[in-house]
Amino acid sequence: MKLKRALKSGAIIPALLMLPNLAWMLFYSLDAGAKDAVPLPLSIAENVTRSIALTLPFFYSLNFKRAWSTAVSIGMTLSLALYYLAWARFFIGGGAVALLSAPLLAIPSPLALAPVVLLLLSSYLMNSWLMFSAASCFGVLHVWALSVSGQ
Repeated sequence: MKLKRALKSGAIIPALLMLPNLAWMLFYSLDAGAKDAVPLPLSIAENVTRSIALTLPFFYSLNFKRAWSTAVSIGMTLSLALYYLAWARFFIGGGAVALLSAPLLAIPSPLALAPVVLLLLSSYLMNSWLMFSAASCFGVLHVWALSVSGQ
């Protein structure tokens, strides 16, 4: 019963997204000389929207009985699989920073796009326009920050 409740909780979305990030924080570090070229206001806006998009799911449940829930769940699973595959490539590749933004399966920056797609699709299962708006804003700012930084 607890597993069923956990799977319906929106909190599973940020938890699944943060697992590889946790491994990265524990076992890898960026080059000391690496400098972020993202302007401070853009970086702040991106991090604020990231925080909102990862916090909101804790206040929602996932409704798998909606009209398109099967298709949305498949899309979420594929985006999460792509995300994990990109992280696996990074870990297996010895933590090379270039792998963080390298295309995978003809998808540019899968570590940036896959979580945004997952968050956008999850907003449907949460039946939340607020979540959709937060994920959209985060997605735009995240891709913009990546393009500015040259990654």
